[in-house]
Amino acid sequence: MLSVCIPVYNVDVTCLTEKLIKQADELSINIEILIYDDGSKNDYKIINRSLKSFDQIRYKELKKNIGSAAIRNRMAVDALYNSLLFIDSDSEIPVDYLEKYLPHITNSKMIVCGGRVHPKQLPSLDKSLRWKVGKFKEDFSAAHRNKVPNKSFMSNNFLVKRELFNKIQFDETIERSGHEDTMFGIKLELLGIHIFHIDNPIVHIGLESNMEFITKTEQRLETLKIIESKNGDNHLLYDRITILRYYRILKKLKLIGLSGVLFLRSKDFLSGLLQNTNPSMLIYDLYKLGYYSHISKKIIQ
Repeated sequence: MLSVCIPVYNVDVTCLTEKLIKQADELSINIEILIYDDGSKNDYKIINRSLKSFDQIRYKELKKNIGSAAIRNRMAVDALYNSLLFIDSDSEIPVDYLEKYLPHITNSKMIVCGGRVHPKQLPSLDKSLRWKVGKFKEDFSAAHRNKVPNKSFMSNNFLVKRELFNKIQFDETIERSGHEDTMFGIKLELLGIHIFHIDNPIVHIGLESNMEFITKTEQRLETLKIIESKNGDNHLLYDRITILRYYRILKKLKLIGLSGVLFLRSKDFLSGLLQNTNPSMLIYDLYKLGYYSHISKKIIQ
């Protein structure tokens, strides 16, 4: 028996849920699918409300957006079954998706992550940055992810026992999406909880436009700054997040102010470079380091 948890925000999940039900029927698995809407636009709510007619689906609309960490915690508490499978709503699953998780459902001592991949071809030119970041920084095999398993944790596609999850949960003080996966992986490592990666990736199809992704990147960095201010003594934070390692070097060299000033002067130019058809990952990393220096400089002052 399996509880599939799908937090939804401005996504049509009818196709995803119908595929899950079909696969479960073919495998004779008893499943429930929790679809919790976290403050979507009304157009998406109207579409997804049609799923209430399925016996396997529990559809719920939250009165206000509570964020990706809190909604996952709430779904875990509300789930009927002991095995939880979390899937991001903007995902496309392979035909043998549930089948590949079956051998791991009885394991109560570890978290199993299936991974993520992005479309083989660039879907559209205005999504080149998110697509390339995904291809270069996220699309890794299970063998690669298992080298540093906790660092490679992603919440978009993972299986866990409810008792284990409820002992840990996501950090709800991280209200905006950004690095809750990182902190969850660090917490697991500190508690000695094992993460095992398998090759069962979903396809991430909900790619943001270049400008939307740049804005989201900035928001994630602002969230990271809050996390760092609260957890600055945690060595794993700097080990797991590359941008913080380079920021620390700049800080030791007393170059944060200069880095922030240079970023402001070149921000528009760098943003333009990131929106071309083949954006440089080096430029993307420099943009992140510059923006982080900029917001850190404001806080220091």
